[in-house]
Amino acid sequence: MKDSVDDVKKKAPDGGWGWFVCLGSSLITLSLRSLDPSFGLLFQDLLENLSIESTGTSVIMSVLDAIVNFSGLFVGPLLKRFSYKKVAFFGSLLSCIGLMLTSQANSMLYLIISYSILGGFGTGIAIASAFVALNTFFDKKRGQAVGFSMAGTTLAMMLVPQLIHVLLNFYGFRGTMLIVGAWALHSVVGACLLRPLETRKEVISAKKKDEPKEKDALLQSKGSTSEKIMTNGTSRNANEGKKSDTNNDAKVVEVVEEEEEKKKKTTCIGKIKETFDLDLLKDTVYLNVIIGTSLYYVAESNFKLMTPFFLSSIGMTKAEVAFCLSLTAFTDILARLTLPTLFDRLGFKKRSIFWVCSIMVGIGRSALAERSKGTTLIVIFIIIGFLRGATLVNLNLSVSECCSLKKLPSAFGIFMVSKGIFVVAMSPLIGYIRDYTQSYRICIHVMTTLIIVTFITWTAEFSYFGFRKRRRALMEDKLKTTIE
Repeated sequence: MKDSVDDVKKKAPDGGWGWFVCLGSSLITLSLRSLDPSFGLLFQDLLENLSIESTGTSVIMSVLDAIVNFSGLFVGPLLKRFSYKKVAFFGSLLSCIGLMLTSQANSMLYLIISYSILGGFGTGIAIASAFVALNTFFDKKRGQAVGFSMAGTTLAMMLVPQLIHVLLNFYGFRGTMLIVGAWALHSVVGACLLRPLETRKEVISAKKKDEPKEKDALLQSKGSTSEKIMTNGTSRNANEGKKSDTNNDAKVVEVVEEEEEKKKKTTCIGKIKETFDLDLLKDTVYLNVIIGTSLYYVAESNFKLMTPFFLSSIGMTKAEVAFCLSLTAFTDILARLTLPTLFDRLGFKKRSIFWVCSIMVGIGRSALAERSKGTTLIVIFIIIGFLRGATLVNLNLSVSECCSLKKLPSAFGIFMVSKGIFVVAMSPLIGYIRDYTQSYRICIHVMTTLIIVTFITWTAEFSYFGFRKRRRALMEDKLKTTIE
């Protein structure tokens, strides 16, 4: 048994209070992210009054997305110093304050500061803390817990636009924004449910029992040290006349000073690496995971943005577009509620599920791009909506599966930063391709290409490690045969 309570392995209960943690995580994501699809509806009148055109709107949303993702830089250090309950509470409160302050917006700069920066940073660290909490309380049922927590958010995204429409008619933008900020305070309640997982009491009591023994051992070691000092002092007095040459002493002092300076520099760099767990970047599997999932995230966010425009371009009415989007959301929710439980019972790895479902989503979307209105189009929407739900549930879980629970806060934070970098770098490129080609169809194929890149790199990794495993097994069999 290890002496430090911090080193005690915490076993995920896979239930109990964990389901309240799941509820808290759902409240956080539901309260802070369900407003995203309604941005245009909610802010339309204000943007027109402030003469903010499409470019300005894009900047506001891009800054929001970037801040949410780049807040990952602070997730690891914050969760090492404070509990995920405290970090989620602070993040939720900050996001709600940002939303309430946005009700008084009178310029584009004000909107960026209150809505994009304050709200984005608070949302980023709150959602990351909730995800770490879920991973702490669940192991075998982790997929099921994440699926349940995300299903509520998707349902809210379907209902919130209707609620926003009603509130705007009664209270206008500023009144509606205050109400939005008030209901977002449910995230603070959710944060309060993220109770830290307690360690075993037996270990604490055992440590208390061992404390008297440790004190006795310490006193004995102090006594032996005093004797050594006295002995060394006597020998030093006896050999005073045999000191080494002064020049040699000076050289030794210089070498020691240089070594101390190197140690200070190394310690400083080491502290930075330890704080942010930058040694994760040396892990090729982890790098492959975050790059692949970031590419999928870019494809997913851009497809979600362009889908209404694509459907309109092939001749669909607004009612038909709304029906297709609602149908996709419904099948998405259905997948999040049913598939994780099934996959957890079958023991499938989260990365394997993401790997297979993501390529099927990409192929389905490319097939969708080549279709026009009709029954086939509806069937494809149902299929890719269902597969999308399975993929998004396992997107973050693919990251948690390739690192230890201790390093998960930093691993997830680096992943968020990776998403931010890829979105900032590649989303404008996809937009440029759309403007240059004047074709949403080509754009959708480009997004599928990003998913294919992920599929190929992950396939190469799986094949390589699978080959090594088989080779090791063959060598062990040969060794056993030789011994026999």
